[in-house]
Amino acid sequence: MEVSIITPVYNERENLSKLIPKIEEVLSDEVEEFEIVIVDDNSPDGSGEIADELAEEYGNIKVLHRPEKRGLGTAYKEGFRLAQGELIVSIDSDLSHDPEALPHMIMEAKEADIVIGSRFTEGGSIEGRSIWRDLLSTFANRFIRILTGYPIRDWTSGFRVYRRAVWEATMPRVQCIKWDFQFESLYKAILDGRTVREVPISFHERAGGSSKFNLSEALYFVLSFFKIFLTAKLTGT
Repeated sequence: MEVSIITPVYNERENLSKLIPKIEEVLSDEVEEFEIVIVDDNSPDGSGEIADELAEEYGNIKVLHRPEKRGLGTAYKEGFRLAQGELIVSIDSDLSHDPEALPHMIMEAKEADIVIGSRFTEGGSIEGRSIWRDLLSTFANRFIRILTGYPIRDWTSGFRVYRRAVWEATMPRVQCIKWDFQFESLYKAILDGRTVREVPISFHERAGGSSKFNLSEALYFVLSFFKIFLTAKLTGT
């Protein structure tokens, strides 16, 4: 298996039914063999049933049904247990990440351990999102870049390609279970000496449904970031 794409789902019925066909369309002529792993946290809107229908339709989809909402980080970790690809792709299920970027990101993974679909590198953009969310994301990533000393411009992007060996080495040491998973996994991989490339993407505000991100989540991330950073400084890991 060449590529495994993992997408966590919670109340994304409408978006999921659009995302999966788009991924299938984009990669069918670009990748020799790929699979999609959908992790559904018992979505009340029936996203799990849609995932099962898509799996039956396409044949290269695995669906993991979890009994409750357990966090983004745990969804990716548990999804990986089903993944067989040499490259592991993480992608949001709300259509904020355009699958059209996948071939380029997968190609770049030939020369890097981790490829980030970046909103803030040259050529990247954010479309359709509120000003305060844009400012929050911009400030957070700039602050992280300055504090860590590493020139990554989009630390919080969830659109990534990992080499399997990097995932296997890094993820067992990642403790975060929510949005902070993105920073911790990347930071620990960099501390291990892994190479990272950023590919510009256009990030689109979700096509439907409601965002799970709010002020309390933002504060949670800030506190978690300092905990991860200070622990790494003290222990070197």
